Amino acid sequence: MVCKTCGAVINDGDTICKNCGDTIRVVDDKKVSLGKQMTPQEKFRQQAEQFGGITVKERRASAFAGRDPKMMSFGLIALMLLAVTIVFFVYDRKRTDIKLDGFEVTLPASMREVDDFSFEVMRSEKCRSFANTEMEFTYVKYDAKTIIPELGVTPSNDDVDALLDYNEGKDKLVTLKKDFTDELDETFSDQLKDYKLIESKSGLLKFTYNDTAMTNNYVEMHIEVVDETVYQFSVLCSNNRLDKIGKKIDEVYKSLKIDK
Repeated sequence: MVCKTCGAVINDGDTICKNCGDTIRVVDDKKVSLGKQMTPQEKFRQQAEQFGGITVKERRASAFAGRDPKMMSFGLIALMLLAVTIVFFVYDRKRTDIKLDGFEVTLPASMREVDDFSFEVMRSEKCRSFANTEMEFTYVKYDAKTIIPELGVTPSNDDVDALLDYNEGKDKLVTLKKDFTDELDETFSDQLKDYKLIESKSGLLKFTYNDTAMTNNYVEMHIEVVDETVYQFSVLCSNNRLDKIGKKIDEVYKSLKIDK
C-alpha cells in the first residue's frame, strides 16, 4: 500500500507512515491515512523530497508592491524638484567678498567676470564686469589726468599758453571733488532717460536711469571722487526683475568700501 499523504510505501502491519508520520487505520481491511491537515507548502516539500529535496523560500513582498507606478513617478519628480530648489536657494544666498583696485565689495557667489566695457565712457585705468542671470556689476576707475586733460602733459617753461592750461588744470583738480559730480548731475539729467537723483554731495553722486540701448534695463550708478581717482560703480538688471532683486542691489552697494 502507498501512503496517501506522501506516496511512500507502507508495509503491512504499520500504523504510522515512516516517511511522513501520518497515522494509518484499517477500514474494511484497507489502510487509510488519517494525517493532520497540511498546508500546500508542506505538501509540496514532502513530495519534493522524493526528487532529492527542493528548498522552497517564501518571497517577501516589495515595499513598493501594490503602489501605482504613476504616483511613484510623480513623487520621485517632486522630490527631485524639491532638492534642486533647496540647492538653488542655498547657492543663491551665498556671497563672496571681492577685493579689487582700491575697494572691496560683496557679490553673489554665482556672479562671474564677463567682458563688458559699455559703461566705460572714456579711457580708464581699469574696467571690469561681473554678472549672473539676474544682474551685472561693473566698476570703472579713472585717473584725474583723464578727466582733466590739461594735466596730461607737463609744459615747458617757455610755452606760456601750455603753462596757463596746466595751471588751470591744477585749479580744477583742487575743486574736482565738488565740481565734477555737480557737472555730471547736470549732464546726466539732460541725457539719460528717466534719470532719478538719489544723492549728490561733495565728491559723491548716486542716481538711477533706464538703459534702452538694447533692452529695457534698470541701472543704478554711484560715482565717487577719492583724491585724484574717480570710481564709477553700476548695477544693471532687467526692469521686470527689479522688484525681485532690488534688495540684492541694495546689499551690493551697502557692502561697497573704498580705501581712503
